[in-house]
Amino acid sequence: MWRTMAAGVAAVFVLAACLRAEDLPPSKTLSKAASKALSRLVLPAEKVEYPEQKHFISKWLILGEFTFGENDFGGDSQTASADKAFMPKEAELDGTQPAPKGVKWAAKAFAESSPPGSIDLGTTEHAADYAVAWLYCPEAVSNAKLLVGSDDYIKVWINGKLELTYKTDRRSAEADQDTASGISLAKGYNRIVVKCVNVVSVWNFYLRFTDKDGKSFAVETK
Repeated sequence: MWRTMAAGVAAVFVLAACLRAEDLPPSKTLSKAASKALSRLVLPAEKVEYPEQKHFISKWLILGEFTFGENDFGGDSQTASADKAFMPKEAELDGTQPAPKGVKWAAKAFAESSPPGSIDLGTTEHAADYAVAWLYCPEAVSNAKLLVGSDDYIKVWINGKLELTYKTDRRSAEADQDTASGISLAKGYNRIVVKCVNVVSVWNFYLRFTDKDGKSFAVETK
């Protein structure tokens, strides 16, 4: 009798554990490096007046710094630097590629950034960084919006597809400066690659997602 009850209790605990784990990403399928830059999309989206830290992707693998001369790319605004591939197959970056001499991969979390959501890349001028993150979605999301801000230029690939480019003028970064609509996020892991180029002064970017109506998706990092 006790053996039967114990087995029943064990079964309940196993079932409960399975239910709790049901919506969690099986991180063992990611590389060790990738697991350090993993977030989980929270559904459904919520209507907020102002986005908070929890609405921005804040865990990244950063590859850099790739420096260039102040007279390269035509000098002045150096907008052509945004189109420079500082790494081969940049859309496919995932943290496993060997870093070239003089640069390195580093896992960084910006959980309490100021302003909220700012990914601070430092103060090096005439330089570019790549940032790679994984976003786990418990179900597929269609027709979402990608919102970014950057100082200075930025490109964003999602699952290998170029979704957004800003390379018009040098600027200070603010959240939600640029928007790309019609974004599809697959069920499971989605790989996000950012290239952010700094010409002078401050160097940072912001990145978050909303649904088609502008409701914000929160993300979890634990």
